[in-house]
Amino acid sequence: MVEGTGVASDNAEDEETKKQRIAQAVARCEAPIHPDFLVAKTPATSSDAQCSSEPPTKKQKPNRGMNKNKERRENVAAMKKVAALQLCPRLAYLNECDGSLGEPRCSQNHDREAFAETKLPNIADECPVLEALGVCPAGLNCRFSGHVLDGKNVDKCGVALSPNCSWHQKIPHIGVVPGEKNIFSEDLRISLRKKTYDFSRAEDLAKAWDRWHSQRPKDAAENDERYSLPTDSARFLGPLVEKERRRIDLRNKSILAPLTTVGNLPFRRLCVGLGCEVTVGEMALSLSIVDGLQSELALLRRHESEKCFGVQIAGGDVAVMSKAAQFIDERVDCDFVDINCGCPLDEVHRRGAGSRLMAKAAHLEGIVRCMSGVLKTKALTLKMRTAHMEGWGVSALVLHGRTARQRYTKLADWDYIKECSSRRRCQTPFIGCGDAMNWEEVEQHCAMHGVDSVMVGRGALIKPWLFTEIKEKRHWDISASERLDLIRDFSRYGLEHWGADSRGVETTRRFLLEWLSFTCRYVPIGLLEVQEAKINWRPRPYVGRNDLETKLASTNSKDWVEITEMMLGKVPDGFSFVPKHKSNAYQAEGMQVKAEDEGAAG
Repeated sequence: MVEGTGVASDNAEDEETKKQRIAQAVARCEAPIHPDFLVAKTPATSSDAQCSSEPPTKKQKPNRGMNKNKERRENVAAMKKVAALQLCPRLAYLNECDGSLGEPRCSQNHDREAFAETKLPNIADECPVLEALGVCPAGLNCRFSGHVLDGKNVDKCGVALSPNCSWHQKIPHIGVVPGEKNIFSEDLRISLRKKTYDFSRAEDLAKAWDRWHSQRPKDAAENDERYSLPTDSARFLGPLVEKERRRIDLRNKSILAPLTTVGNLPFRRLCVGLGCEVTVGEMALSLSIVDGLQSELALLRRHESEKCFGVQIAGGDVAVMSKAAQFIDERVDCDFVDINCGCPLDEVHRRGAGSRLMAKAAHLEGIVRCMSGVLKTKALTLKMRTAHMEGWGVSALVLHGRTARQRYTKLADWDYIKECSSRRRCQTPFIGCGDAMNWEEVEQHCAMHGVDSVMVGRGALIKPWLFTEIKEKRHWDISASERLDLIRDFSRYGLEHWGADSRGVETTRRFLLEWLSFTCRYVPIGLLEVQEAKINWRPRPYVGRNDLETKLASTNSKDWVEITEMMLGKVPDGFSFVPKHKSNAYQAEGMQVKAEDEGAAG
């Protein structure tokens, strides 16, 4: 049942009454949706908790934070099951395998007949990876058709692949993707794991810092030049060749914030296509980078379409952060390195990193000074909640206008950001972050709050086309079919990145589902009675202008799964999706409780 009676309802309602109704909805942090699209209130849906701007009550708190791995076991089990049924990746790609060492690694599963009996049905007749690259490294394991001829994996010209073919030289295995950078060799990863990588430059710098800092009097004045000079002038560092350092200009640029889980390469690639000018990779832990963990090194990957790209690292140890900075400086193709000094997650805090660093000013100074000293070719940026680091050697500052304890239960404090901007000494490029949801807000923040640019986090998760709106200074009443095209693009990018075999398909599906758990919050402009939507607005249950728009707005994860099946085929047996962030979880009783969002890494 839908409230209202169509166009006639507008004629029956005078303008003043309409304004009051809209004002009352906004005061409740409720999206002012046109009555013609609202579902009639029922006891199960009329809850003030849904649209309250105050922190959750004790009764609501079970729905805050992150779902633990144990709550996602069925999903993980389904992933492992489909991966276990696959052929040896070398045999699948190159049509033969002798079991020797090398890439791709042999999994010992060479039984083609058993594989054929258990293989899941093909998703579509054309393989998107074959179409994009000219060959599909997933080969016989691929869930799409178009490149298996007479039981062999063939390229776009129909030629069967072999260990000596040119494709094997260009794309050695499924983990190497043309157009992606920062793919590290096995030898390099081994040198990190076995502690044979030469980190002497970083180690000498960290030791010099410890000696210099230990000699500094505890009562030294903050403005004492002997202890407050920039990194390249500080006595313990020695000269720095500034001309080698890559210059970075973040002024008046649209910037995608580093985002956990959803800020992966395919999503960033999607945002770049929609107008994003600067991207930052997912937060990577410095210790895991230095130890050579493949999963962490993968977070440093960059797509060639990312014209200005930064990597964000987190850590609480001066020596380890310096080593990570040296590795990135020498081995990673990026434009800048960002220190995470704002992440509110307890797991990061236990490592002494994230926003915990703000309570250790001297420790943070050592990290900034040593990283700035060891970075010869990359700029150094820092994201936190104060503006006193420019003298230590950072090239740009990013300020998130909320506390770690606050999380996302209240709007960001842009007046605080303005105050910090006014206290800059060297006019270091200053970027503000917090709650940007439309292009007018971005323009307003740049004009009124002393920032050179605005970094977009949750706004991009909910509506990545926000970058198009910022670039073109317009509100885009994007249609449901256009949104579905973006989902299709993400799926294609995901299959190129993670592979088109069963494992890659399910990995793409998992990250697509995580993104859909955010984008379902978007309320189409054509349904709102005002265009300038706010990020803290929560809608009452409503129907879209067509069935697809209604499904895209659903908070039921079953509907999200159905959307992925349009692109990636049926889910495997036993599959069930639980969002990583509890605030995105579907409430069985029909009520979505407002809780914390964990989209931004900090």
